[in-house]
Amino acid sequence: MPPTVYLDTLVILYLTDPPSPNPITRACQQLTQLWWHTRCVPSMTYVSDQVADELEQGDPLRLAMRLKTIAPLIRLPDNHQIKSLAELLISGGGLKAVAGGPSQHIAYAALNRNDILLTWNCRDIANATKLPLLRLLMVANDLILPELVTPFELMENKHENLWPRDPGRFGVS
Repeated sequence: MPPTVYLDTLVILYLTDPPSPNPITRACQQLTQLWWHTRCVPSMTYVSDQVADELEQGDPLRLAMRLKTIAPLIRLPDNHQIKSLAELLISGGGLKAVAGGPSQHIAYAALNRNDILLTWNCRDIANATKLPLLRLLMVANDLILPELVTPFELMENKHENLWPRDPGRFGVS
């Protein structure tokens, strides 16, 4: 059975926005689209009211397409537990005070017991330096922190021979 995946707002933005002039952002957009078309299982993929609210704060000309994109996904409603856990993630030191949205995404995914929180927010969410404290805060609340990853980590490497068999010839040891 495929894992349950919670999508934060950036994944939807990277999926629906026009190609960025920034080559790194454009590559992330392409990878997001590849994941969406080849790996996403809508019946196992979740978004929240928080995602919809954040989408509505964006470009109104793109809103209809963004809402259409999330329509087939499972929508998680807001509740008091989300806000409480999000506040704990900040007050407990796991996230900075300015990370209100990211803390809510983590709370939604954890309280829903999603296996994965898929994001492009590597500053606040998919950040290895924050994981130990975030895990500790979750355990203290009898919750499990979902895997916090980018679409890159969910893609299988179909090209196993990309890395040379003799790395020394490229100055890699």
